[in-house]
Amino acid sequence: MHMSLKSKFFETGYLKEIKIFEPNEVLKIATQYESFLNEKNLSNAEAVEHKSKTHLYFEWASQIVKNEKIINIVKEILGENLYCWNSLIFYKSPKSKKFVSMHQDQNYWGIKHDKALTVSLALTESTLDNGCLKILPYSHKENFLHENYESRDNMLARGQSITLDIEKKNSLDNIELKAGECCIFHGNIVHGSGKNNSLKSRLLFSMRFLTTDNMVNKKLYYNDATLVSGVDNFNFFKPEPQLSDTISIKNLRELHKKILISQFSKYLLIKLKFKFIINILMFFFKFDILRGFSYFLIGKTKK
Repeated sequence: MHMSLKSKFFETGYLKEIKIFEPNEVLKIATQYESFLNEKNLSNAEAVEHKSKTHLYFEWASQIVKNEKIINIVKEILGENLYCWNSLIFYKSPKSKKFVSMHQDQNYWGIKHDKALTVSLALTESTLDNGCLKILPYSHKENFLHENYESRDNMLARGQSITLDIEKKNSLDNIELKAGECCIFHGNIVHGSGKNNSLKSRLLFSMRFLTTDNMVNKKLYYNDATLVSGVDNFNFFKPEPQLSDTISIKNLRELHKKILISQFSKYLLIKLKFKFIINILMFFFKFDILRGFSYFLIGKTKK
C-alpha cells in the first residue's frame, strides 16, 4: 500500500532529498550571501541578527518562504492555513568548528505537537564531511531530557542538548543533500549537525512553518509571522508585512531589527533573571555597536 506524504512524515518524523530548485539557482544565492558576509561595512550586530528572521532581511529569502512547491508540500502535511514563523541561516565556513548540538525544537518552542515543521533547504551541497544535518528517525514520538551544552561553537542560542547512547548514535541518518534539495522534519524530531571538515562552505536555509491555530511561548519568543497560505481566524500571531509596491526590503529590515532587539532582551532575561537590569541594558542595546559587542562576548560572530 502506497503511504501518503503526510503519513510517511508523521510515521518517520521527516522527509528528505526533496528537490525544490535547480543547483545553479541556489548556488547563485550562496555566492551573493558570501559576498554579503565579506562586506567591509557589515556590523557585527547585522552579521549575527540576519541569521534569524532571514525572510525579513533578504529579498531572496522572502520569496523562498512563499515558494509554491515548498508551500504545497507543507500544506499536504499540516493543512491549508500556514504561517512562516521563522527562517534561519546555518552557515559553516571551510574547516569551521561550528556545530548544532542534538536537540528537539519542541523542547523550547512551546507550540502544539504535529502542527509545526521545519523545511531545511540546502543552498550548497550538504555532506557528512561538511557538517550535514543528522536526524534520529522516529524520535519525534518521545521526549528526551535536555541539558545546556555551553560552547562558543554551538550554533544554538540556548545550547540545549541531548546525550545519545551508542545505539541511538548508530541509528542517526546523515541527511546529505544536493544544492536545491530540502529535508522536512517534525518539530519534535531529534536533530543536530557536526563541524565542517571540508575546504568548502556549507549553507542551509531553514524555514519554520506553523498552523495559524498554533501558539508559541511568548516569554521565550516573538510571535510575529508571515502568512504564506490560507487565512488566520485565530489572531495568535502578529502578521508581518510582505514585499509589495509599497513595502520595500528596507521596510522589512526596520521591522527585523525591532523584532531581533526584542528577542535579545528575552534571551538576556533567561540568562540574567532580573528584569530591571534588562530594562537598563535594552536602552543601550538600541545601538548596533553595543549589541554587536554583546554578541561577540557570547561567541556570536560573522562566521
